[in-house]
Amino acid sequence: MKKIVDDPRLIYKCCYLYYKDGFSQVEICDQLGISRATVSRLLKAGRERNIVRIELDNPDSVMYGELERKLEAVFDLKEIVIVDELEIGNRYEHLQKVYEEAISYFARTFQDQEYIGVSMGHTLYDLANVNISVESVDCTFVPVVGGVGIKQLGTQNYHSNEIASSFAKKFGGSAVQFFAPAIFRNIDVMDGLKKEKPVEEVTSLFPLLHAVIMGVGSTEASHSTLVDSGYITPEQYAHYKELGAVGDVMLRFFDENGNEGPFKEFNDRVMAISEECLAQVDTRIAIAVGEEKAKAILGALRGKRINVLITDISCVNKMLSIMEEEKINV
Repeated sequence: MKKIVDDPRLIYKCCYLYYKDGFSQVEICDQLGISRATVSRLLKAGRERNIVRIELDNPDSVMYGELERKLEAVFDLKEIVIVDELEIGNRYEHLQKVYEEAISYFARTFQDQEYIGVSMGHTLYDLANVNISVESVDCTFVPVVGGVGIKQLGTQNYHSNEIASSFAKKFGGSAVQFFAPAIFRNIDVMDGLKKEKPVEEVTSLFPLLHAVIMGVGSTEASHSTLVDSGYITPEQYAHYKELGAVGDVMLRFFDENGNEGPFKEFNDRVMAISEECLAQVDTRIAIAVGEEKAKAILGALRGKRINVLITDISCVNKMLSIMEEEKINV
């Protein structure tokens, strides 16, 4: 895996923040989650590679640096990483590139002794198990949504416990286990279970999280993990779509503006980190690709559920098209 100081995307972004946006090196440390020494080395690398001359020159390997900065400003994001789709042989190779960028982001921002929350779903399962090596980081991965009793799909287990364990193995860290159902019929039963010690030991870590990794479900996708895993019935899913659901984060639905109002009765029965607690997490990372995710991502951005986005250009182009129709300039 490439070293941080050899990452052309990071070199360009660091130089852009310093030379064009006027950020101090300390501000860049906070924005990108890297040390002061690394900022200095990246700025030096930018000069040595002629990325910084009289003007800032975006290297060929970072095709969308300018677009990334504009979207970061529009949505008040800490960072967006846009992966290209040109010269990609197939979907598998494309997803490998997306996962490589995601793992690279984790490697430079996760620190020893930090708590990292993880959600559920096939994207995170594949990401946690991708064959990409990474330097060890002694952090603890914490499931932020329940899932005991869900249906396992083939050889894959989309449960957050499994995903947390896989991330811990990859990074050489540790993981805790969240033994609770994801969705309850009775909210009083859920509130009672929250008071039990094994559950409380996990939920007490939620306010300590430094970051959360999550996927973004879309009601425009060809199939739903929510339905496939047995969380809800196809009829329930269709009903929420009719009410205006465009996507979900951690099993909680929202509309195109990020509002959960029409789905509150369902969302309140989900055993997961609360919306209020999630909003206090410093780094809220979403990984989602494909144009079918565009509406869901826009909803998640508008609802302030995420502040770091790793996606691809087809998704971004669709987002821009929707924003153009809404007369929102980038």
